[in-house]
Amino acid sequence: MDSPPRPPFRQTLACALRWRCPHCGRGTMFRGWLRIREHCPECGLAFFRESGYYVGGMMMNYGVTVVLLIAFYLLLLPLPDVTRISGETKIALWLVFAMLLSLALMRHSYSFWLAFDYWLEPWQPEPPARSFTLQL
Repeated sequence: MDSPPRPPFRQTLACALRWRCPHCGRGTMFRGWLRIREHCPECGLAFFRESGYYVGGMMMNYGVTVVLLIAFYLLLLPLPDVTRISGETKIALWLVFAMLLSLALMRHSYSFWLAFDYWLEPWQPEPPARSFTLQL
């Protein structure tokens, strides 16, 4: 089975931004907030190619979260320090902010991981499973 031709990068990026299937651009990737579908509901493209497939997406999420946290920290340095807040409270606030930011970016990182992988090496959608009933 031959692989489909590589789609244009802009099209793949647009699908990733909208959390859509990188093959057809119509099917949604997620069911709920953090549950990824196994296959595209429109074309049948497998969203899980192997066990641990989204570890790269998790690393991407971690990297972007760290970069944004450092950027926010550096932007807040020149502002006057709030002396009423203890150091422990500031650390707790930064931890909560980091966790919320990571959760907010999770869908994007998984979507970009799938889209980038599909753009590098496209694969065929799986044919829909045929169901049959045995009539006696």
